[in-house]
Amino acid sequence: MKSRIPQVAILLPLTLKGQRDSLRGILQYVKLHGPWRLYRMEGRPGEQRLLDLKRWGCTGIIAAQCDMQAARLIARVGVPVVVCEPTPPMREADHPFAKLSCTRFDSVACGRMAAEYFINRHYNNFAFVGEPHGLYWSRERGQRFRDTILKAGKSYHAYGELTKAEQRDWAVEQPRLQAWLKTLPKPVAVFAAMDGRGRQVLDACMGANLTVPDEVAVLGVDNDDLICDATFPTMSSIQTNSQQAAYLLAEHLDKLMSGKRPSRRVIPTTPTRVVTRRSSDATVIPDPQVARALEFIWRNAGHQPISVTDVVAQIGASRRFAERHFKSVTGRTILDEIRRVRLERVCTLLAETNLPIGEITRQCCFERESYLARLFKERFGCAMSAFRAASRDI
Repeated sequence: MKSRIPQVAILLPLTLKGQRDSLRGILQYVKLHGPWRLYRMEGRPGEQRLLDLKRWGCTGIIAAQCDMQAARLIARVGVPVVVCEPTPPMREADHPFAKLSCTRFDSVACGRMAAEYFINRHYNNFAFVGEPHGLYWSRERGQRFRDTILKAGKSYHAYGELTKAEQRDWAVEQPRLQAWLKTLPKPVAVFAAMDGRGRQVLDACMGANLTVPDEVAVLGVDNDDLICDATFPTMSSIQTNSQQAAYLLAEHLDKLMSGKRPSRRVIPTTPTRVVTRRSSDATVIPDPQVARALEFIWRNAGHQPISVTDVVAQIGASRRFAERHFKSVTGRTILDEIRRVRLERVCTLLAETNLPIGEITRQCCFERESYLARLFKERFGCAMSAFRAASRDI
């Protein structure tokens, strides 16, 4: 039994979906392992703030991005502190938070996942639209997206930096984004640094009379359903494990508050999967036979026991010619593509259902659970149970 109920100040903004997921992760830890007495600074106009943390009896702080003055004030309280997503300046050696345990978003992995997702959908033209102010995480996502695209020998285009007026006002920027989208070679796959930016790209496509996803496919980050399900068309997005990472950060703070001295932790916030919606659900293969075969695989492989022979029938040629032609156009064999689509379906079921692994194996048309487990580990680098834990609410 704890001799005293912890009193924790949560200093988190909630503007982005990832930040709200972080709060959910913290609250879930408190629900399971509390109670804690919590005070969250909302930052709203007229808020009754908690300025004297010592007088309140604060025993722990969960901080986020802040300037040097605020960080020094927090450090002077003299209680355990952990940090959600410190900025690069907060990681410098002279910063009060530099040696604290924290979560850190892997924006490099995010950019790579976006690129690989579109490459797997056979795009040749790619573009990146960053956060309007060019924040560090946006630059990191765009850089790895670009590097992965160029390494694959594809065409890459980057939307330029904004003027101060454009940063302040979407109405000022919108004509420029519309004009830029029109100049891109089509079809083009556009990666937006965040869901809010992806929504603006879709809006600009509508204003420029560009069809989505046939001419422009769009992918965002955070899988914010309040945005993604309300755009036209609905927007594909990268889901992350922000909630789980924050849960682990709260667990670490709990140990610190109880007098333990665990080693410093940098808990990665990572992208887990792409949630495909209408904005990127298109076939861009110019070869009509292979395009027909791909659409057949994408529609059926995840839940029907289709075979290579079934796909060859869609191409309408001998098996030898069909397999060689399919690989020459797509870069992978028919069987590889069937397995890839089935593994994507496995990821969806792991993340969105409570089905046992054995049932997922059956529904996704794998003969043996052990075979699926081996394929999954080779493809994603982790066990299915670990993927499920990282992809879902705690």
